[in-house]
Amino acid sequence: MGSRLRKGAYLIHARNVALMSITVYTTAPDEKTAEALSKAIIEESLGKCCNFWPVRTIYSWKGEMKNDTEHVIFIKTTKNKFKDLEKYIVKNHPYSMPAIVSLPWGDSHEPFKNWVNTNE
Repeated sequence: MGSRLRKGAYLIHARNVALMSITVYTTAPDEKTAEALSKAIIEESLGKCCNFWPVRTIYSWKGEMKNDTEHVIFIKTTKNKFKDLEKYIVKNHPYSMPAIVSLPWGDSHEPFKNWVNTNE
């Protein structure tokens, strides 16, 4: 459609962007925190599904190499919920700077995507 969108086309584009499915990646220091964050995110309708599992993490923090365990959390949601989800994680996370990364879905199983995009 080029750089100019007709009004109707713009509204369709805006709706499609708002309903774009994403997975948000974050981590938690332990299973208890990962579970509590996951449950709260679902209860607050900020995500449709969360998965979490333990991982080893090696990183640099304030000039020192760290070697820890933590839990990765994948949150399936929509782009229009990202800012509220981000605010929620920052407010309720024990880390001073939690990782919060949105991963767009280029391709996905259509029935699953439709389920994530519903506002039940």
